[in-house]
Amino acid sequence: MANEVLEYVGINTTRIQKSIKSEKPKFNINKSYDNADLYKIYKRINVSDIEILVSETDRTTDIKTRYMNSIPVQDFIKEYKDEFEKLAEKTSVDDIKELEDLQESFKDKIPYFVKYDKNYLWQIYYSNEDDKYFMLFPAKEGETEVLMYLLKKKLEKEDTKIFVPVCKEDYDEKIISNKKLSDIENYIWVFTAEWPHVYEIFDGEEQKIIITGKTKVKEGLKTDYRIVLNNNEEAENQYTVLKALFILTTETKYEFKFSPIIDENGSLVFECKDKVVTFDNLQKFITDETALEQDLKYEYKKQIDKNTKKLSKLKEVVNKQNEIYAKQEKQILNFMSCKTSFFKKMRFFFKSNKKFTLETKKIIEGIEQEAEKAESMGDEDVKIKESVLKDNPNIFTIADLVKTAMEVKEEELKNKNIKDDIKALKLKHENMKRKIENADKYLDEIEEHKKNLLDFWKFTNKDNQSMLAEGQEDKTEEKKIPTFNIDEDMQSLAENCDSLQRKKLSNEECDALYVATKLLDGINSVVTRSNTYVLDEEYDELKKNFSKEDKNINIFGGLKDDYTQVKKLNNNAHRENHKNIYSVLRFNETTTLEDFKERMKELGRLVTEAFQKITSAYDMEIYYAKRNKGFIIGEINPYKLLEDESIDKIYKMQANSSTHIVYFSNIIFYDNFNKTLPLGMDESTEVILKVGENKKISDSIVNVMVQKDLFNVKIRKIKIVEEGKR
Repeated sequence: MANEVLEYVGINTTRIQKSIKSEKPKFNINKSYDNADLYKIYKRINVSDIEILVSETDRTTDIKTRYMNSIPVQDFIKEYKDEFEKLAEKTSVDDIKELEDLQESFKDKIPYFVKYDKNYLWQIYYSNEDDKYFMLFPAKEGETEVLMYLLKKKLEKEDTKIFVPVCKEDYDEKIISNKKLSDIENYIWVFTAEWPHVYEIFDGEEQKIIITGKTKVKEGLKTDYRIVLNNNEEAENQYTVLKALFILTTETKYEFKFSPIIDENGSLVFECKDKVVTFDNLQKFITDETALEQDLKYEYKKQIDKNTKKLSKLKEVVNKQNEIYAKQEKQILNFMSCKTSFFKKMRFFFKSNKKFTLETKKIIEGIEQEAEKAESMGDEDVKIKESVLKDNPNIFTIADLVKTAMEVKEEELKNKNIKDDIKALKLKHENMKRKIENADKYLDEIEEHKKNLLDFWKFTNKDNQSMLAEGQEDKTEEKKIPTFNIDEDMQSLAENCDSLQRKKLSNEECDALYVATKLLDGINSVVTRSNTYVLDEEYDELKKNFSKEDKNINIFGGLKDDYTQVKKLNNNAHRENHKNIYSVLRFNETTTLEDFKERMKELGRLVTEAFQKITSAYDMEIYYAKRNKGFIIGEINPYKLLEDESIDKIYKMQANSSTHIVYFSNIIFYDNFNKTLPLGMDESTEVILKVGENKKISDSIVNVMVQKDLFNVKIRKIKIVEEGKR
């Protein structure tokens, strides 16, 4: 292997060619190197301009140690020839050719998201002291194709340019200052909750900054974005917009909320109140919003004035109710005290209270009329009048908007407090109204029994108590639903679900679910007893594709391989067999259509039984591209659906602990006779569920960026339909 690689590279380890000889440049290593980002500067560099140093370390060793221990490549070959040949053994001609093809593809273009696979292997630095680039190659590195590639290109007559990251380089600040660029990173993080990747690209005379990252465009759905800053003007404009939106968000205590989305070019933009805010319309947005806030402030002041009058009137009503009830309470207490002795009873009987009771009723009627009058005061809806800009042509600033927004917030709080006071007084008024009514009924009853002394005497000997109705406060507790995070929780979800399904589902049920991944229409036809022609079509297709290999597999049943055969599943070794559709269906050359239909009926019953056993392990979003009355296949990972370019509409539902759902975990696709199958969902992130009773809750259209290859992306307009039970 080493001889083959060295021959392909064209290097002579006995008589080292002059073109690969390198010098060790001076390199001032400061403390900031340890904390600096490794790969944020990308350049197109001539291979002939790169010195090659080899260090007996690995990539994780600190830079100072690596540099101090490094020697030029020709010295390393002379002194450590055997070690160098071992480095050649770690790669292959195919690996080097693959790297050549990759760099050839960079000849006229760069990766859309700048970073590419194995970019970290280059380990190229720049010496300011000697104005030279050098590769600081760690000899203990496991992948050595970049070293062999660089040596090969140095030996070729034609100079080659490569597109590579320059480690630990800082931005040169020609496009924008480091301070502002750092602020841009922080601002984007505030809005997207994801740290962006900021790259400075040097491509010949061209220089630009590319910012990439991810942002959430819908709950559970993220998209990539790419911002390109070609010059100082574009960079300053981007900085200005982000700074303005950040100030408006934070200084107004999130009164203004800017939602990150991507435009039709895949660039990150921000939406507020159904308006996309850009540098071009930023001033207009600030001016219009300031005018609207001023109008809103004026309307709140009007409401406060009306509600203050309403509150004052209600206070008068409640005060009068308190006075009435105090008099009623005094009468009732007088009656209660008369029950303690004969003489007090006689005195109370012959004392007339009828006139006062009648007067009380008239006062009560008047109070209720005043209460109705107070209730009708100040209940008009807020209506924004036309913008003050028609009469005031001023151009407002962010400071004006923040100041006005905070003033509106204060007026809104004042109005809310007054409304809360009104609500409390209304409740108090109702409580007092009930108390007065009960007291009035009790006093009427007393007066009724005073018509006859004997009757009054019996009445005073009863143990009567007034029951005054109290108001009730309505308390509604809102249940919060935790959100499943596909980036953080997917592994634990996969392992937990697979473990649960291995315990709850039988081998036959797992086999039936495997068939559902292949022949869902057939399963639905027997479960819903419809579309029987589907089974005919599936039978014909199975018959047509039945091969000699399938016949051989059927001989062994599920035991395609013996259990000494080690396989890999997501880098985990196991000795289990992948299921085969013909084997599970027990389908062979002699299987008739009726045999197939009977088997499908049995499998349909097993799928239904399995479905009833499992419910959602998390409160999470499930996505699907089509719906029907039977079982459907859903996706935990919506990006898998986006890989199909024919899909322009995705349904989404919220699953919770009561939602029946089965996950297509590893146990659905593999047998586990030898108990070596790794836990997880390595074959699929799909689930099987039913959504027949779901109804549309809302829908919206979002832009989502889908990467087609290293250089190309496509912006997809996707309609998201949210469904749920009502």
